[in-house]
Amino acid sequence: MPATFVHKLFGTFRMEVSKEILNEIADSLQSGFKCFIHRDTGEVVTYMDPDQFPNMDLKDWKEEISKVRKYKKKFIEIEGMNSSANFRIMEEFVDTLDNSSTRIRLLTALEGHKPFANFKIQIDNSGDYRELWFSFQQQKTVEWVLNQLNLEIL
Repeated sequence: MPATFVHKLFGTFRMEVSKEILNEIADSLQSGFKCFIHRDTGEVVTYMDPDQFPNMDLKDWKEEISKVRKYKKKFIEIEGMNSSANFRIMEEFVDTLDNSSTRIRLLTALEGHKPFANFKIQIDNSGDYRELWFSFQQQKTVEWVLNQLNLEIL
């Protein structure tokens, strides 16, 4: 049985959220989606964030946007990370690496001009470190979601 998490709101409210749902939310946030979770049912509603995708056609997401707007008080919005939080995660990842050439390249990328783009280029060309990065980033994003929901592990 997968681990579940309990969310407490206003002292008496409880919502169980599975690891799978937390990972789904984390994936959506990393992909630039707005994410909402229904307080009563645990239903997750996502749609592309118009701030990140200004040229998107809102008609493609009409059903999801309407549902969240109609039941606004029933949904909890889960915010994506800002650039400072994302940068800290990249720094934390680099701090976990041994003194390898990959670590040096990633540090150089973070210290230089356009750190996000350069980090991506370096990590995409780093072999096994690329998968380590994705696992680390996923774990940190799930923690971000948990912190927002103020969840406790059962």
